[in-house]
Amino acid sequence: MHAQPPPQLTRCAAALTLITLAIAWVSGCRSPPVRPFANAELDKKAVADADSPTKAASESLLQTVSFAESVLPSQADFFAGSVVERIPPSADEFDQLTPWHLTLDEAVMLALDNSQVIRDRGGRVLTFPDAVRTTLDPAVLRSDPNLGIDASLSAFDTQFETGLVYNGGGSSVNSAFSSGQFGVFAQPETLAKMGVGRILRSGTKVSVGGVGGYDEDLAGGFYAAYGAEARHPLMRGAGTQFNQIAGPMAKPGMYRGVLISKLEHNQARLEVEQSVSELVRDVAIVYWELFFAYQNLEAKRTALDNARQAWEREQQRVAQNVSPADVEALARQQYYSAEAGVRNAICGTTPGQTGVYNVELKLRTLLALPTTDDRLIHPVGPPLEASLRFDWQESDALAQTNRIELRKQQSEINKRVLELKAARNLQRPQVDLIGKYRRLADDPSTDTALFSEALQGWQVGIEYSRPVLNRRENAAVHSAHLQLSRARAIAEEQRRHITSELRAAFIELDRAYGAMNSMAQSRDASQIRLNAQSERHAAGDVHVEEVLEAQVRATQAETQFQRSLVDYNLAFIKVHHARGTLLSVMGVGFGEPTINECRFALNSPSVFARPEDFKNDNSELRTATTPLPESSITPR
Repeated sequence: MHAQPPPQLTRCAAALTLITLAIAWVSGCRSPPVRPFANAELDKKAVADADSPTKAASESLLQTVSFAESVLPSQADFFAGSVVERIPPSADEFDQLTPWHLTLDEAVMLALDNSQVIRDRGGRVLTFPDAVRTTLDPAVLRSDPNLGIDASLSAFDTQFETGLVYNGGGSSVNSAFSSGQFGVFAQPETLAKMGVGRILRSGTKVSVGGVGGYDEDLAGGFYAAYGAEARHPLMRGAGTQFNQIAGPMAKPGMYRGVLISKLEHNQARLEVEQSVSELVRDVAIVYWELFFAYQNLEAKRTALDNARQAWEREQQRVAQNVSPADVEALARQQYYSAEAGVRNAICGTTPGQTGVYNVELKLRTLLALPTTDDRLIHPVGPPLEASLRFDWQESDALAQTNRIELRKQQSEINKRVLELKAARNLQRPQVDLIGKYRRLADDPSTDTALFSEALQGWQVGIEYSRPVLNRRENAAVHSAHLQLSRARAIAEEQRRHITSELRAAFIELDRAYGAMNSMAQSRDASQIRLNAQSERHAAGDVHVEEVLEAQVRATQAETQFQRSLVDYNLAFIKVHHARGTLLSVMGVGFGEPTINECRFALNSPSVFARPEDFKNDNSELRTATTPLPESSITPR
């Protein structure tokens, strides 16, 4: 005989079973498995498409079945406060998007207006967010409580000290009157004290203060006194220059003066300027890459039209028993290959990512625009085609003066020079001239001699101190020498590297211009050949193979010419970037600054917006020059 389970356990088991079945049923209703052609209507549509080979060839089943899920009402309410972007368009929706004609200057302006976080093509904001520059970086460094300019100046601020002490018992004779750091008097008795003190820019420490209280034994009642103290360094820590370099609390190897802070703040601004220059360069490069993507798409569409015409002719000839069926298959193969080429030119392929959608997305990312909407950015041409030549000596001199990398390194050299001066000062012995003065505010008749001597009198003297071996100070001077030599060696290597980069840019500009002219001739020749072969094929004088070959050659020649044209404009941009004049030729400069942010703006039209500056005449050589920018002022 088996024991029956208690009725409570039976009810719990039944409830648990019902809950499990309910969860399984709700989960199944919420996310049903997706199987292609599970619907009877889709099965009927697939059978109908199979009966129509022409429709089946032109319409893919992937376009018939949609895996997109509609947003449930609860989800819509949940995301009501967020921005819902448009679904990325497909290749078939390309012609339905509204063209947004955008000039290069407008693109640069958008990038600068939305550049609080300065973006780049590599997407470092995800992989290395700490390495990304923002327009807030100089203000962040300036406001740093330990490294900022205000932190360095705070060492010279006036300090205020006050206090009130009540002595509940004991003898005040055992407590000597002594001077504090900034309050002249400080003793743990029944008294009130108040004083101010500060460190002057010359390194002199001064303080004044007063004390008052009640002492029955020594003063015979209430008393008050005032005094002053000064300590002036004669060797170590002396001088306005040293205190502005290292600060009054400097130690060997630790220099946090206002001049050092200003140089670091200037370096932070230069880093932001360098990031902005790279952003402008990336915007210009991606802009012209998008221009090429559209030209490449246009060439692929032209090739598709030519292939369709050839295929239609061969279909007519096969129907008339003039041409064999395999020749028509060759023309059909060319047509579908061209159709795939158009789709690739719209969406892009994985190795090159040169499709319109891909490159347009890169440009949107640089401009901080929504990743997709109902508009599609269209670059406004034409690009530069004039023969431009740069003077080598002038370009090299501009690069050695304007390149932000060299300006940053020069600021680092100036910083190391100041640190060497500070280290040499700290090698000296500590020799201080001191003076103190104290006086009673009244003359009580019942005070004792000890009380009068403690609160009244003056002192003048000199103090001397120095480490016997001075090892730390000597090591600081040697380290400062090495740091300065290292900074200068890096600057010299940077100059050589910049000269090499400029030379490579010159070579690329010359190559791109020559290739552009050659590909222009090649394009014209291929078009003449294609037109002739098309006419002969229409007249029945040549086979379709020769027409298809001429179409392939014409498409390649057109694509290569547009590629060489864009390469020439990219080479022009790279030359100015190597010269350090990219921001000036693009019309970019500092905008109106704010307290917490440095800004950049498009202050004048770029060279791409001034076609009259460069004549598209290949017979005339023009020298593109830009004025020198204002030199940065280094604090002395």
